[in-house]
Amino acid sequence: MSDASLETDVQTVAVGDVLRNARLAADWTIAEVANKLNLTANAVESIEASQFERLPGVTFARGYIRSYAKVLGLNADQLVEQFDKQVGSSTIDSAVHSIDRVGEARRVSRGMLQFSAFAVFVIAAGAAYYAWQTFNAAKPQDSSQSAVFDRVEVERADGSVHVQTLDELEEQAGDIALESDPADSTELTEQSLLDNEEEQPVQTEQAIELNEASSDAQLQLEPGMGVLQLSFANDSWVRVQDADGTEISSGLNRAGQQLNVTGKAPLNIHLGYAKGVSIIYNGEPVDFSASISGETARITLGQ
Repeated sequence: MSDASLETDVQTVAVGDVLRNARLAADWTIAEVANKLNLTANAVESIEASQFERLPGVTFARGYIRSYAKVLGLNADQLVEQFDKQVGSSTIDSAVHSIDRVGEARRVSRGMLQFSAFAVFVIAAGAAYYAWQTFNAAKPQDSSQSAVFDRVEVERADGSVHVQTLDELEEQAGDIALESDPADSTELTEQSLLDNEEEQPVQTEQAIELNEASSDAQLQLEPGMGVLQLSFANDSWVRVQDADGTEISSGLNRAGQQLNVTGKAPLNIHLGYAKGVSIIYNGEPVDFSASISGETARITLGQ
C-alpha cells in the first residue's frame, strides 16, 4: 500500500480498519498476526475493531498499533498520530495529571507537617522558659528557710544542750562513714568486678548468635518465590502476573524509575516498550532480547 493511499485511508477510515484491510491484502490470518506480534488473538481483534478500551492502556495500545503497522509495512508514525486523534488527548494525559495531583497533595502535607513541628517546638520552649523562671523565683525563699535551720541544738548524754551548725554535723557524719566503710566498700568493688567479668563474655556470645541468626534470615528466600527488579530508561507500561495468574503489578512506569516485585514463580512479564527496560531476576541480569517483537515483549522467569 503506497504512502499516498495510506494517508487517504487514515484520514477517512479508523485506524483499526486500515490495519485490518492491510492484513487482508497481505492474505494473513488474525492468528498469524498475533504470533508475529506476540499478542493474543483477542488483542488483535480489539485493535482492528478500534475497541481500545479492551487493551491494558493507551500506552500499550499505541505500542501495539506501531508494531502492527511495521509488520505490515505501513507508516507507523502516521497511524499512531491518527490513533491519538481518535482516542483524544484527555485520556492520554490522565495518568500524568493524576501524578501531578499526588505531588501537589504531598507538598501540602509536608508544609503542614513542618508548621506543626515548629508550633510544638515553640510551645516546648515556652514551657521550659516558664519552668526556669518559676525555679529562679523560688530560690530566695529556699535560702531564707535554710538560714533558719543552719544551727541545731544537740542534747548530750549528761543532759546538757550543745548548739552545732549543720556543717559540723555533716563533717562528723562523714568521719563516721570513713571509719566504718573502707573494708566493706573494697569487698563490694571486688565482687562487682568479678560479676562483670563473668557476665560480659556471656552477653557478647549472645549478641554474636543473634546477629548471625538475623543475617541468615535476611539471606534466605522462601522456596518457590521470585524477586524481580525492573529499571526503566524510557516510559513503559508493565504487567506482572505470578504462577497463579494473579496480577501483582500493572501500570505506567516513567524513565528513571525502578520497580521491585516479589511473587510466586514463575513470573510472567508483559512490557509495552521492551527496549527501554532492563530486568534482574533473583539477583541475576536477564537477557530477553530474543523475546522482543516490535516494541513489546512477553517473558516468563523462574520456570
